Amino acid sequence: MKTAVMMGLGLLAPIPSQAQVRSTDPQSVVKALQDAGYKAELSKDSDGDPVIRSGAQGYRYTIFFMSCEKGSTCGDLQFYAGWTNKLSAERANAWTQKHRFARVYSDGKGEAAIEYDLNFEDQQMSTTLFRKNLELWDSLVGKFVDYINEDETPKK
Repeated sequence: MKTAVMMGLGLLAPIPSQAQVRSTDPQSVVKALQDAGYKAELSKDSDGDPVIRSGAQGYRYTIFFMSCEKGSTCGDLQFYAGWTNKLSAERANAWTQKHRFARVYSDGKGEAAIEYDLNFEDQQMSTTLFRKNLELWDSLVGKFVDYINEDETPKK
């Protein structure tokens, strides 16, 4: 009875269908990237899992499909970008303390890297929300590039 009343009031109106991005469908990620104006080159890594090469703020980055089962049915995405700029642990920690959604670190060579994860847990994400995540990633990459290009010597 409650459902019928709520439907009559329009409170349970059907939600209009919109395009979805799924970590289990790499082509949906490619399309969402391209529709947002990004390039997207889909390939596979050495384990046969999908990867997408793209770019933000004029810098290349890779989207890794994570938690995959035999090269498909992937659970989430990880955005990654790296630079040859050196980054100390102290500077990485200082940046991370001020930026909530991404983590930065120095890789095995001491070079700067940034990562950003999108958790899908086998669910769909609207293209609108995916685009907002892209905009956040793009912004974080730009801020991180500015940060690693700063002169580390103290100003006098």
